[in-house]
Amino acid sequence: MGFRALERYESQKARYDAYKAWRAKTPEQKQALYDAIPGISTGRAKPVLATGFIIPFNSTGTIVTYIETSKILNATQGSAVGADVANALRTALGGQFFATATGTTPVILTNPRYKFAKLSFTNKDSFVKRVSRITGSTYQKPTTDTVSMPFGGKTMAEDFDTAAADIKTKANGANAWKNASTSTVKKSYKFTPEGI
Repeated sequence: MGFRALERYESQKARYDAYKAWRAKTPEQKQALYDAIPGISTGRAKPVLATGFIIPFNSTGTIVTYIETSKILNATQGSAVGADVANALRTALGGQFFATATGTTPVILTNPRYKFAKLSFTNKDSFVKRVSRITGSTYQKPTTDTVSMPFGGKTMAEDFDTAAADIKTKANGANAWKNASTSTVKKSYKFTPEGI
């Protein structure tokens, strides 16, 4: 070990000791420390969800098939944490890539192993000073809200890439989600393909 590393150990010893003490705590004690962080209970996005329906990509048949999900963003978010992010995400999906009611002769499936394609919107805002529950050191952390919602095809024959390309034009367009970023507020999005 070099002299520089030894010097660094001395200056960081208090943090290292605090880290060892944290490692020795039970899961319940660690959770209590997490819960005690100021604003942690209200800091995470908690969108209002509702039941809806998704058309799986590349479906076949003559009758439209839907898969039911309880993770559709509600049209009314009220004052829920992250409501602005949830509203923007639902708007980007435009009611075309999900349904709140099915057609007249649908086939509705429930498949617990099916993984919906998802679109996630993230909003990183102003930094706030926090104290680490592990080392006691102070650090700056951005206020971050992330909201996800499943989506499917507009029609049974549509594939994931076509739908994602269509949604990207809405998310990237003028006055849209990503282009609403500023020097202090960063907005981004992420697609997750469907799977089994």
